[in-house]
Amino acid sequence: MKILIVDDSQATLEIVRRALQNFGYRKLFIRKANSVKAALREIGNWQPDIVLTDWYMPDMSGLTLLQAIKKRQLNMTVAMITTVDEKSQVDEALRAGARFVLSKPFSDQQLHDQLLPLVQGTEESQVMLEEVEINGELALPKLGQLERLIHKHVDKDLAIQSIKPQYFDETKVPCVMAMYEDPNNQKIRAVGLLDVYATCILASSHHQIDSQEIYQAIHQNILSSDILESCQQTLNATAFAFLDKRTRMSLRVKAVKFIGTPFKKLESLYDTPLNSRIDFSCQREGMALGKVLLVGF
Repeated sequence: MKILIVDDSQATLEIVRRALQNFGYRKLFIRKANSVKAALREIGNWQPDIVLTDWYMPDMSGLTLLQAIKKRQLNMTVAMITTVDEKSQVDEALRAGARFVLSKPFSDQQLHDQLLPLVQGTEESQVMLEEVEINGELALPKLGQLERLIHKHVDKDLAIQSIKPQYFDETKVPCVMAMYEDPNNQKIRAVGLLDVYATCILASSHHQIDSQEIYQAIHQNILSSDILESCQQTLNATAFAFLDKRTRMSLRVKAVKFIGTPFKKLESLYDTPLNSRIDFSCQREGMALGKVLLVGF
């Protein structure tokens, strides 16, 4: 989740930044801009999911920024945090496309209450109603079959859904890489990239993980050996779905590794054509949405 805060007040930028970091959202990246021009540069280069902007700023107004984002049809959500509280101006911002207008001063809880639906909506907007047709020569599973195996062998309450193709950015690391091999020739036929949330969800589905371990994994990017081993057990139980159409043999999990820093091969996997990959989310009750990329070779 990437959020850009736009305000000419350094104090307000810091207040909002601290409030966001205290909310416990999924992996959160925050950038700040002190003018509309700086914000537009960040938007072009960084492509945030959510923009939180002030109204009155020296160069251009937050309303102008909002209108520019809508005119360019950029796929991001915009809201306003401002001293403005007159109904006519609030209505003007809402008509222009602001999702909410929060007047200063405000409490952390008021910001959280307004922002949470936007965070949830951003994740829901990534869900696809249909699966992409996969190259038939690849040993990648159908999501429906994968879910049935999960429900049968792992966790009947774990839900998975197809999501829009992911692209590589700083939110993708750290992650966990799972390698699937042909048991006959030991060649890698598929790779899975799991974000920290997906890793914790699959691990928790195999057996109960201590809440402190989950907290460290999500907020400090520390994956214990218990989490990695439990995640691998879940992947082992569902590897039957990775079926080589020619040999009629299922793949097996060769290794599950924690990836702490990006590298070229990792980044290139996110450029894989749609017919050679599967992007999906996984979720258990009480846990955030996890994301997975499967790539076939």
